[in-house]
Order: sequence, then C-alpha cells, then structure tokens
Amino acid sequence: MTVEEELAPMLAGLRRHHDVLPFLAQMIPASAAEFRRLPDEMVDLLLTSPDFRPIERGGPPVWLQLEAEGDHHAVVIVARPDADGELWVIAPQRSEG
Repeated sequence: MTVEEELAPMLAGLRRHHDVLPFLAQMIPASAAEFRRLPDEMVDLLLTSPDFRPIERGGPPVWLQLEAEGDHHAVVIVARPDADGELWVIAPQRSEG
C-alpha cells in the first residue's frame, strides 16, 4: 500500500466528521485540506517538545496542540502512515498552477 492509499481513508474520515480542520493558528475548510509530509524542521520541533509522545505508525491521525510564547498556541493533525513511517500533517491544498 502506498502512502497516498493509506492516508486517503484518514482524510476522508476527517472530511466526513469535520467542516473545518486546524492548521497551525487557522482553520481551513475540510474539503480544501490534504495531507502533506511534515517538513524536517517541524519534525525536529515536535521531537524536541517535552510534551510530545511518539505517534503510532499506521495508527489514526493525532491532534496536537503546540504551545507558543505568551498565551498562543497552534493545532495540527498529524499521521504516521505505515507505508513510510514519516510524519504527515493536514494542510491547505496546494493550488494548481
């Protein structure tokens, strides 16, 4: 199974149950969301966070709240497909063109 095949039902489930999904400090329409591989810099940030717990490979998506300075926070939805073991995040769809 490819990463895309593994993530497709997870994305479909998120879209089925939510009208909007969090991406950092914003909410995006669920219909305009997609999974994208989490950049290495963000992976490093997550892995060094004292509250981070490893995400189960092949498990369901995990909602993470990231704390920032002051009283600010960001929320991301992350999955770790069994196909590649990498971290993938819900993000706005890339525009074609």
